[in-house]
Amino acid sequence: MANYIVLGAQWGDEGKGKIVDMLSAKMDMVVRFQGGANAGHTVKCEGKEYVLHLIPGGIVSGKAVNVIGNGCVVDPLTFIEEVDYLRKLGVEVTPEKLLVSSQAHVVTPVHKYLDRVLNKKIGTTGRGIGPAYGDKVHRTGIRLENIPDGSFIDRFREHAETYRQISAQVYDEPFIDVDDAVRRMGEAAERMKPYIGDSVERIAEFVRRGKNVLYEGAQGTFLDIDHGTYPFVTSSSTSIGGAFTGGGVFVEFEKRIGIVKAYTTRVGEGPFPTEQNNEIGERLRKNGHEFGATTGRPRRCGWLDLKMLKRSFIINGFNYVSLSKISCLSGFETLKVAVDYNAAGEPVYEELPGWREEVEGITEWNKLPESCRNYINFIEEYLAVPLGMISTGPDRKDIIYREKLI
Repeated sequence: MANYIVLGAQWGDEGKGKIVDMLSAKMDMVVRFQGGANAGHTVKCEGKEYVLHLIPGGIVSGKAVNVIGNGCVVDPLTFIEEVDYLRKLGVEVTPEKLLVSSQAHVVTPVHKYLDRVLNKKIGTTGRGIGPAYGDKVHRTGIRLENIPDGSFIDRFREHAETYRQISAQVYDEPFIDVDDAVRRMGEAAERMKPYIGDSVERIAEFVRRGKNVLYEGAQGTFLDIDHGTYPFVTSSSTSIGGAFTGGGVFVEFEKRIGIVKAYTTRVGEGPFPTEQNNEIGERLRKNGHEFGATTGRPRRCGWLDLKMLKRSFIINGFNYVSLSKISCLSGFETLKVAVDYNAAGEPVYEELPGWREEVEGITEWNKLPESCRNYINFIEEYLAVPLGMISTGPDRKDIIYREKLI
């Protein structure tokens, strides 16, 4: 039995959902420890596609207990929408299979309003995540424990009235309809109540009993509030440190799995040294269907940045790598990989031969084109960590295993 953690090594959208779903089938528990509905994981399983924003990816496999930890921020409206969405697709969602920490903070319609008026320059998802974390740090937030103890509606009305008064003085955009928000939040909270409990004790119990536990990261390392490209970051710790504070339990992670996309993408504003605002970027976007699962926004695309990834590996201590979307590079005559930056901060590239053959769905290493194998080996040599898993397509079975994971 072992403990695993899956983290995005870049700016998110690396393909974590597929790996989490694969591992979840063999897990007893899957834990989400940070972020909120600003994350988007697309899971494809047995011909069906599931888009998850808040609930851990282990819910699809049906075996694991899924936990939304204390480090997350939870919108009750989105939570109930996602539960209903999964049930319509035939997924069993019950309090026995899904636990939400009573210590997690609540995202409200007020937070979404504030996100719209405050964070346009950052390029957020508009889901209210940053303002919810802001209230948490200011010690004025509402926690999910306020739902079962009966104080939730009063706390929400007080919260809305405080920001209504501020809005009237500061912002031009009309404030939310408080009465309507109270009604909708009250209905969602009542339905959510059975799922709320002590996640710390439950996680600790599974770890103590030697169960297989998987921590599922959201977004990516360089959106981390401390280690990311600040201020163009999210409002939580997306790196391995967030797993300890956001789960509330010390865990020895035997496998620290970094998910690396074979090229680089990011959504929203902020620096992107290897970005290609040209035909190459468009081609990568088209090949990879690079549009956000949460917002639908087109992702910015560019060459792989190994210098940046090296930093990610220092931060997270990855000892296993899953490389995704290698099939999206088929057809390029030449591939560029950033291996350093010059004095002006511009990327220094190494050029590698591309390949014309399609590689989607290949499951044997030796069947990959030689140039594709050389590209993968170059990445592995630079990062000095085994690329144990190569994802060659969107389906769960489209995997080449070079090193055993479980």
